[in-house]
Amino acid sequence: MGKVYKQPAWLVTAIKRTITELPGGYAEAAEWLGATENSLFNRLRSDGDQTFPFGWAMLLQRAGGSNHIADAVAFDSNGVFVKLPVIEQMGNEELLFKFNELLSALGRFARFHNESTSDGVLDSEETRRMKAKGYRVQALVAEIMVVTEMLFGEGDARECAAPGVLANKSRCMEK
Repeated sequence: MGKVYKQPAWLVTAIKRTITELPGGYAEAAEWLGATENSLFNRLRSDGDQTFPFGWAMLLQRAGGSNHIADAVAFDSNGVFVKLPVIEQMGNEELLFKFNELLSALGRFARFHNESTSDGVLDSEETRRMKAKGYRVQALVAEIMVVTEMLFGEGDARECAAPGVLANKSRCMEK
């Protein structure tokens, strides 16, 4: 098992993005973790022998209010991360906003698809960018489904999505 399995580049990228978006960057991240900036840099080196603890990454993600790490893990797992909406802010307006976002994202995806395939070749950079645009479309569809179920579903779907609630798994997580 090589270094790529210890700490894949996609995870390092997501962690670095999470850190750099903190108002205080690496200094703030080090403070949150009770570590030094140098220890953070050492754990994020591609040629290093140290790894960045996943618990640290999740703590920084919560501290910064981002989803970069969750998105990266979901994407690598061939899935999408869907952030549940805040129940108090949810309504028909939220649903309409999500549909507008979806249509815009789908338009960007279609436009990029047409541009990228017009020469008959899809290079690695075009593939990477198309996957990112496609991921956004998938995430928005999943968000719309969650919001729709919360607004119009039978029973109390809000119980299943409420943060911190231990819901009945058989009722809230049926396949």
